[in-house]
Amino acid sequence: MKPCIRRSLHGSDGKGMIGCVISIVLIGIAIYASIKLVPVYYANYALESYVKGEASRAGAHYLEDAAIINSILDAAKKNDIELGKKNVTVRRFAGQMFIEVNYAVPVDFEVFKHNLNFQIKASSLIGSL
Repeated sequence: MKPCIRRSLHGSDGKGMIGCVISIVLIGIAIYASIKLVPVYYANYALESYVKGEASRAGAHYLEDAAIINSILDAAKKNDIELGKKNVTVRRFAGQMFIEVNYAVPVDFEVFKHNLNFQIKASSLIGSL
């Protein structure tokens, strides 16, 4: 071996290798966390979009509270979100309709479990414009 290459190999203390391993571990943890979290947040986004659309439709067509709640529960079931009737609130006040959906999704990270709490709010004017 050439003397300058031998000197650079003997002078390293493995700091580059440790940094590389730590970087790979951190990237692996980030990928694992995103695999666990992205589907949960995507389902929440889809349900939120549906609730806002349902609020507009229900306000324009004078739908009853039970029909609105059942429609939201069906959409949640399609998105694999466990909701009960107690999680969905429909209120009407001063010519407006307010829909609120509160729920929690448990996420298991193998090392610990964490509940992600979501709150979806939508409102609409009652009646057609």
